[in-house]
Amino acid sequence: MGKSYTMLAQGSALAAQGVDVVVAHVETHHRPDTESLLEGMEQIPPKGIDYRGTRFEEMDTDAVITRKPDVALVDELAHTNVPGGRHAKRWQDVEDVLEAGIDVITNVNAQHLESLAEAAESLTGTKQRECVPDAAIAAADVVELIDVDPRTLRRRLSEHGVMTPDMAERALGGYFTGEHLEGLRALAVGWLEDHDLPAATSATVARPPGERVVVALTGDPEGEHIVRRAAQIAATTRAELVGLHARLPTRPDEEEPVWLESQRRLLAELGGRFAEVAADDVATAVLEFADAEHASQLVLGATRRSRVHELLHGSVINRAIRHAGTVEVHVLPPRHAPELTPERRPAGRLPRVPLPARRRQAAFALAFVAPSVVLFALAPLHAAVGLAGALFLALVAVAGVAALGGVVPAAVATVVGFVLADFFFATPLHSLRVDRVIDLVALVAYVAVAGMVGVLVDVLARQGLRSARAQATAASLARLVANTVVVAPRAIDPLPSTLRRAFDLRAVALLRSAGGRWVVADSSGGPVPDRPEDATYAVELPDRSVLALVASGATGVDSGQLEAFVNGLHLAEERTQLERLNRHRRSASHRR
Repeated sequence: MGKSYTMLAQGSALAAQGVDVVVAHVETHHRPDTESLLEGMEQIPPKGIDYRGTRFEEMDTDAVITRKPDVALVDELAHTNVPGGRHAKRWQDVEDVLEAGIDVITNVNAQHLESLAEAAESLTGTKQRECVPDAAIAAADVVELIDVDPRTLRRRLSEHGVMTPDMAERALGGYFTGEHLEGLRALAVGWLEDHDLPAATSATVARPPGERVVVALTGDPEGEHIVRRAAQIAATTRAELVGLHARLPTRPDEEEPVWLESQRRLLAELGGRFAEVAADDVATAVLEFADAEHASQLVLGATRRSRVHELLHGSVINRAIRHAGTVEVHVLPPRHAPELTPERRPAGRLPRVPLPARRRQAAFALAFVAPSVVLFALAPLHAAVGLAGALFLALVAVAGVAALGGVVPAAVATVVGFVLADFFFATPLHSLRVDRVIDLVALVAYVAVAGMVGVLVDVLARQGLRSARAQATAASLARLVANTVVVAPRAIDPLPSTLRRAFDLRAVALLRSAGGRWVVADSSGGPVPDRPEDATYAVELPDRSVLALVASGATGVDSGQLEAFVNGLHLAEERTQLERLNRHRRSASHRR
């Protein structure tokens, strides 16, 4: 509250001193005191964008750059733009304005800082869906905290000076309670102190040479919580944050953990860098990496492994603490209740696709239940069914167990079926003795056939999972190609034809803006889209060109791979923008 008013007041003061100031974007919410500051100030008209039948207004970044004032005022830095604009986030638009040599005065709520979003959610119970990378704020020349006393703010709300009466009543009893406001205030002050940025002082902070904090990335869902806490630890000492993922060398073709990509992205947004090592001993590899990086602190997430697993394989955390030496080890507890983690294949064996743990647990239960139910139900009919019929139905139960949990539960079901069939159907009845040779042959044949069925069904079940994982690996390769397209597009030559063949697309075009219209710089296939809006997917590249992809309705490539490629383009382009932002910060520091 008050950040828009303060921004306009500062802009008005600069304009009074003869500085060329324009209002690039502002949201007054029809507050009279805020709107009064706009009198006499030049405003850049917003850009209208049609999205799903509704007209939206966004900041016209191109118009701001063309106008080229000394200072541009931009409200709500964390805002998410409507699809179809120049960038997905407003902070990315601000970066373009800064690169054009225009100074920017902007504002953001403390809870929208990436490293504070999780703490703010825990405090208020409200998830923050719009976040700004910490690096974007730390790149500023001056950071000013608009510190309104919580009691004063609540009084203003109750007097209906900021919101309508109904909105104010809901806000006072919800988000804007005294406890929430005090907590958010403490978060903002703590962030400034961690970054050595007291209000209205220079944002350029010297980092102690060689100071680093290493955080181990496991790919588990809790990883984002661990990365954020590690970033806060690094901020307290102004250290560099390094994320490390250890992969077993015996599994080079293993698909990337599903959560690892988001953790890499979060790490980049928090100003950290990512590294990966291959190692049989994870604890040793992490400690050796920390030693090579001269890291002073190591951050680990508490294990999700069972006691039995730790007894059989040892504890990574315990080994890391035991051999850490002078490295300070932080073990962070999980933020949520335990969830089932994927099984890991033992090192040194041939890669074998593991079945999900829940399926195996259900299969072991079914291994006892299924043969028992079948044979107990047939026991009164032993004269009509006979041993052969009973064994055949028991074999069906074994096949079902194998499909669910693999060969080991199937072996258990085989033994249960063997014992019960012998007891209820072999002569003499209700005994484990076998008097007739034909019954013995039938029982032995049952065991042999059940063993083969169990192995074959187990192989088929695991092949199905392997196929699904192969698709995930292909999606990872698609993301890698996307990163190459953004970072070094000339490495794929010619780009449109290569991408069209790789993803079996109908058409690919490289579009460039010239004189207010789009020009096709290069293309493959047809019909070629003349505008980004005509494409199935359109992604902006760092050189301001747009890669337009038109999918084929009869494509032979899994659509998930194409989605992964497009998402990878977005992530790589955001990483490139963050790097440009950091370069701008360093160049600004050198100029001072």
